[in-house]
Amino acid sequence: MTKEIEKKYKKDEEMIELENSLSGALISIQPPSDVMQRLRERIGKLEPNRIAKRISNWELSLIIIGSVMSAAMVIFTIARTIFYFYRRWNRGIA
Repeated sequence: MTKEIEKKYKKDEEMIELENSLSGALISIQPPSDVMQRLRERIGKLEPNRIAKRISNWELSLIIIGSVMSAAMVIFTIARTIFYFYRRWNRGIA
């Protein structure tokens, strides 16, 4: 049991050492202020209606049709599985 505890503490020390070395290597940097300012302006100009209009009617139709088809396939697969097990169960009894 003591060997397991020693191994656990040894791994923890190694992990702490690794984390310390990585935290020194991975220094966060700040983007230039002019880039941030332009980004804030672009985000601020976007209106909710404009964002919603980016998805056009035909794209929305494709999404809806795909969702309905996916749901139908899931229901069909579940029904087939239930039917398969029901027939198999009836054969086993007879």
